[in-house]
Amino acid sequence: ALGLRAQETVTIVGDNKPPWIIAEMGIIAAGGVVTGMYPDCLAEEVLYLLAYAEARMAIVSDQEQVDKILRIWPKIKERVQWVIVWDVRGMSHYFNQYAFLRRFEDIERIGALAKKKENNFLEEVASFLPANAPAMMLTTSGTTALPKLAVLSHENLIWAAENLGKVVSMEASDDLLSLAPLPWIGEQLYTVIRWLLSGACYNFPEEPETLRRDLIELQPSYFGGTPARWEDLVSMIQAAMDNADFFKKFLYHWAMKNALRQTEEELSGKKIGWPQRFFSSLLGFLVLRPLRNRVGLGRVKMAITGGGALSPEVFKYFKALGLDIRQVYGQTECAGIATTHRDGDVRPETVGVPIPGIEVKISDKGEIMVRGKSVMLGYYKNEEATKEVFTPDGFLRTGDAGYFGEDGHLYIFDRFKDIMVLADGTRFAPQDIEIRLKFSPYIKEVVICGGNQPFVAAIISIDFETVGNWAKKRRMAYTTYQDLSQRPEVYSLIREEISKLCQRFPPNMRVKKFVILIKELHPDDEELTRTRKVRRAFIYERYKELIADIYAGKKVHNLDIKIHYEDGRISAFQGQVVIAEVNS
Repeated sequence: ALGLRAQETVTIVGDNKPPWIIAEMGIIAAGGVVTGMYPDCLAEEVLYLLAYAEARMAIVSDQEQVDKILRIWPKIKERVQWVIVWDVRGMSHYFNQYAFLRRFEDIERIGALAKKKENNFLEEVASFLPANAPAMMLTTSGTTALPKLAVLSHENLIWAAENLGKVVSMEASDDLLSLAPLPWIGEQLYTVIRWLLSGACYNFPEEPETLRRDLIELQPSYFGGTPARWEDLVSMIQAAMDNADFFKKFLYHWAMKNALRQTEEELSGKKIGWPQRFFSSLLGFLVLRPLRNRVGLGRVKMAITGGGALSPEVFKYFKALGLDIRQVYGQTECAGIATTHRDGDVRPETVGVPIPGIEVKISDKGEIMVRGKSVMLGYYKNEEATKEVFTPDGFLRTGDAGYFGEDGHLYIFDRFKDIMVLADGTRFAPQDIEIRLKFSPYIKEVVICGGNQPFVAAIISIDFETVGNWAKKRRMAYTTYQDLSQRPEVYSLIREEISKLCQRFPPNMRVKKFVILIKELHPDDEELTRTRKVRRAFIYERYKELIADIYAGKKVHNLDIKIHYEDGRISAFQGQVVIAEVNS
């Protein structure tokens, strides 16, 4: 309708809504290339990605996104020809003022008229576009630097989804809910492309804020998400149980204790006798099934976790709750999947075995490498990075350290660059400690320190809602996140959580000191990626004086940093941070 030519790029920015998918399908049908941005991106990030992707058009959700475009318009107007908006409420004066703005519904109307004249349009596009033509350019995680764009072909995406389907089936009668951000490869693979291939019903939240309510109302057939999503669910359930009456709390803890014990026995290969099975089934029917329904997981046939490491404790928790949960390992660069668990062969501490048609091997240095038809074409406009990430024989270097066990499962340590060595020579993966500590409902984020230091320390960001509810139950008055975070009672709570959860580690790998930040870690401050992964190197640099004080034996640190707001404002943020020891 607007003259998009084959292989030109269009960027979509907005929440998970039907127009996002309609736009994606329309761009691909026209032979274009889709790239997506997270709706909470700052204007500077939008500028970077629009310029990097050489986008000819932008399709955005609402006035908020248009305002970001307007702030950077002088820098992109030579390339971007049109900005199309799907929710135009309160924007009538915008269209009178800016000629490059178009209404999404108008473009749909023009397209519908054009379709009547060209009945064979899709067949014509398919005939001249080869299978290896670029279909999407998706951002990499960007944990160490500005994100790169991984170029994925039609073949990459379809092949990955078809081979995932050989392990995880999906039917036309299934209900899906768009949970994870659409610019993330996980949502594209596990939901969008699987939906296209299966014909299942694809549902969307009414608003991002109503996601929990919509999940409970729909009760989807599949549930997929990042570790952060699963950790949030655990926190939500545990917080609800903390606030329940004595009888409900007793039943929950009794049922979960029994279910966790049986889950441990089943995972270890122990045969479960019929009396225990009957008793567990009864508890599951009376206690755990209603609980699954209460959080929207009552009809889930299979659940997937991907996009990062999930704590074995969280994995076992949902397994005990009655979910058929599977780990998936992959990266944007290999269309989101390389390995997963199979039926009857699920191990919480692994990411499963390679999917059909994918080769996974471990290099001499211990790096995981992947080869197959789902591996990307390369990084857009970055030949040097593309050459570095591929071996001469075509394997993708993932940057992850791992090994294959005798059981054929892939075990992952951490990112190669993140593995640390204490002053005494002890090597450890900070991720192991971080995911263990995040099992606590009171801990939102953790960043472990200790490289070349005498002991392990932790920078903690508390879960404001959960800790706030905990404080209210104890009639503790507080005003802000900053105030709550530095309360002695909260430090005692977090100290107990750290001490309890670190017991499984050797003594020299346990957290000895910790701090609770007076602000939440946030993507706008570049502390997290848009998929909520910790940007470790950035945090070490940003909080280097705080870390130095931890190891210098100080008791208090005066924090002075800058924070960013979505509207582009930057302000100073100061306050005292207590440095505390953990009981050994």
